[in-house]
Amino acid sequence: MRKVKIGIIGCGVISNTYISNIKAMFSYLEIVACADINIDRAREMAKKYSIPKAYSTEELLADPEIEIAVNLTIPSVHAEVNQKALLAGKHVYCEKPFALSLEDAEATMELARSKGLRIGVAPETFLGAGIQTCRKAIDEGWIGKPIAATANMVSSGTETWHSSPEFFYKKGAGPLLDMGPYYITALVTLLGPIGQTSCFSSIGNPQRRIYSNPLRGKMIDVEVPTTYTGIMKFESGVHVNMNMSFDVWFSNLPKLEIYGTEGTLIVPDPNMFGGQIKIFRKERVLDSISGSMYGEKKSQDTNPYEHLQEIPQVYQQPLEYMRGLGVLDMAYALVNGRKHRANEELAYHVTEAMLSFDIAEKEGIVYKMKSTCSRPDPLPKGMEFGELD
Repeated sequence: MRKVKIGIIGCGVISNTYISNIKAMFSYLEIVACADINIDRAREMAKKYSIPKAYSTEELLADPEIEIAVNLTIPSVHAEVNQKALLAGKHVYCEKPFALSLEDAEATMELARSKGLRIGVAPETFLGAGIQTCRKAIDEGWIGKPIAATANMVSSGTETWHSSPEFFYKKGAGPLLDMGPYYITALVTLLGPIGQTSCFSSIGNPQRRIYSNPLRGKMIDVEVPTTYTGIMKFESGVHVNMNMSFDVWFSNLPKLEIYGTEGTLIVPDPNMFGGQIKIFRKERVLDSISGSMYGEKKSQDTNPYEHLQEIPQVYQQPLEYMRGLGVLDMAYALVNGRKHRANEELAYHVTEAMLSFDIAEKEGIVYKMKSTCSRPDPLPKGMEFGELD
């Protein structure tokens, strides 16, 4: 396969992971330029990673050598930058969220269609070995027919560890828009599209104190809900309860569990690319009561945790953190004429689901989804992450 040339827009913290991964592992991608609103930051990044060109955003989009613009800017300008890139004739891969409104997402998709260009959208963690192994387990019936699931991202927030946590409490962030894309994308990958949603939300504290340096002691005004309790009913009939919160100091809630007619699947953290996968099959319970009469006291209590079985990941994954994998898959799709997996259809559906939580809360309704999508194709078994086809 020929190299696909890309340009990075936005030289913040996350760009380091993208650039280092692409240079170390994804030989079919070639970074030819980087850009930032602060040109000095772009020059520093170009020097650090031996990137040939440091540009303003306008200069990068005018470079005819670049095929895919990778948009790593802040969420509030995602739609604006994506549309500028499309108008410049570039395919776009964007960090999450796709947009902060369905109107912006729709306008971006329509522009891409009119130009015959592709849009890819993070997260790509569902392409990692963890979720892909769980996808295989579900598709092969290891837990029978999925019936229900629970998804939980609960923490005390970012102000105890992040160097600049204010962003997480402003419009475009909060626990739902910041972390929801990972969980909902994983669920759609595993269970299919969503049909209905409902939600309650609240703001735990209208002001929060920063405990991390260098802004220790500064107060943050909170603009968005910091706790969401939502329910999603999938088109397949599976219903999922989801908790997303920055107000929880301690919890034993699982990250993600899926319950089927034949057992339970414990899914690794959807924010990561891999992790420990465990399964509990109903036979473990049935075997323990085999031969006993109804009402008979068991000779010894059964500890269900003893019967959890770990499932090995069935895909090769050289690093724990595989940012850039979605860009690689998009490049392969572009060259080979197939649909890329982290596509705009999936991103739009996930975006609508997240935004619907606020609508359902505000209007006190069960929201009926207007969009749908296909489950992204699973990765081929035994593939190497440097070669996706």
